[in-house]
Amino acid sequence: MRTKYLMALSLLSGIAIGGFAFQGLHAQTKLKAYSIGEIEPIAGATVSPAYIEAARRALAEAGGRSMGTLKGRVFHAEGGPAPISVAMTEWDSADAAIAFFQSKVWKDLAPEGAKTAKTIRRYIVEVEK
Repeated sequence: MRTKYLMALSLLSGIAIGGFAFQGLHAQTKLKAYSIGEIEPIAGATVSPAYIEAARRALAEAGGRSMGTLKGRVFHAEGGPAPISVAMTEWDSADAAIAFFQSKVWKDLAPEGAKTAKTIRRYIVEVEK
């Protein structure tokens, strides 16, 4: 009889430990994030295809996925005026996006980008759980 209680207690403690471990792993999952850059082209300047390719390659190497919105049309829906151009990138986490925009690679690309466009603001949005 005592063996049955010992087996039941072992089973229950194993389930409890497994439940806590699973909850801990679930809490560690990173949420997907998006970086949004509101861009204002400089009048008369043309963005070089080589710069766009280099920036997108750097994004991809850092784990970002360009959504190809830089030359897309932007429509006003509500509030203040819509930006002229928007650059959107999907990331596996907000940490990855922040690390990229603080990286040497991005800072080295910045002078070339500044020749043709002004970044009004750039922000990172983490998706909801």
